[in-house]
Order: sequence, then structure tokens, then C-alpha cells
Amino acid sequence: MVKELISEYIRSRMEKLNYGIEYYIEFRHLVLQPGEHRDIEAYNDLYVLVEPVENVNIKSDFGLFDLSFDRIDELQYVHQGFISIHNYSKAMIHIQFVQVTPILKAKK
Repeated sequence: MVKELISEYIRSRMEKLNYGIEYYIEFRHLVLQPGEHRDIEAYNDLYVLVEPVENVNIKSDFGLFDLSFDRIDELQYVHQGFISIHNYSKAMIHIQFVQVTPILKAKK
């Protein structure tokens, strides 16, 4: 995702979900070793991929991001739910996400 659009996208998305400004933002910089697989449970969070990464497969309830996959017509930069990340290269890779966590308030 274009870095300049990330904050505007997050603001707009959280507004549409009726959270307004009631959310936290964390920068997540993941380092995956060659062949490493990592799962993230993000059922309440949005994970926004900061920039494209080669040799990685990211699947979630929102869709797929894999630059080498030629049978898909759209790559997803935003992920939520069960996120599965696989580094299929022979080198260590870095993946940068912005994690957005809504502030959930108890109903009275």
C-alpha cells in the first residue's frame, strides 16, 4: 500500500466501522527466517501491509497477498482474522504492518 495513504485509509476505515478515533495503532516489523511460517490471530485487529514483499505468502479471512501467484486478480494489503504468513525464500525477510486495534467498550 502506498505509505502516504495508510493513515488516511485507517482513519476512513475505522470511521466506517463506527469507531471514530477510538483505536490504537502499532507498527509491527516481522522478521521471518528462511522457510518460516507464522500465524497471527487478529480477529479484532486490522493488519495493513506497508509495502509489497517478495517471496512471501500472506493469507487471511480478507484474502491473499503473494506477488508470485499468477492466478489471482487482486492482492490484499489489509488482513484480518486468522492470518497465515509463509516465507518461501531461502533468505530472511522483513514484513512491515500497521496494526489497528479498536478500543472495544463494554455495553452498559
